[in-house]
Amino acid sequence: MPITAHPLTPELFAPFGQIMGARGPAPQRDEFAAGLENGRGHARGNLTFIRTAPASGPTVVAAVERHPHSSQLFVPVNGTRFLVAVCPSGADGEPDLDRLVAFVAAGRQSVNYSTGTWHAPLTVIGGAGEFVMLRFDDGGPEDTELRPLAEPITVDLSGLEISG
Repeated sequence: MPITAHPLTPELFAPFGQIMGARGPAPQRDEFAAGLENGRGHARGNLTFIRTAPASGPTVVAAVERHPHSSQLFVPVNGTRFLVAVCPSGADGEPDLDRLVAFVAAGRQSVNYSTGTWHAPLTVIGGAGEFVMLRFDDGGPEDTELRPLAEPITVDLSGLEISG
């Protein structure tokens, strides 16, 4: 069953992390705008540049991932919109896909997933994307937990203005 994507707002996303971006034309500076979290003192900041292309065909969530010891921040560099699909953990700690929600981040919005938040891998919408990503890693298997979905979930983008 498809899920419908909605525009991303800080209030709707608050249970999963923080959204950052300009709120108007006036100068703005938001100190401590996101909760950068490192649960392992020996892990190092992993600042990564990512260039990605949109998938052909419909927008789907084919897997979810989480970072049990670190927040993860995505900052779009070239203004590309991207999918933000998130869900809480169930009682067993696994992703509760029945509560999966989807948003579309405007190319001026940065997203910081809180530690342990299940989310879809980075998926651009409407054009190629360039991003800076920050996460705290030690190179081990606990950096990222990935769960491929038995059945991909289609995301309905109708009703949203989508452009590169």
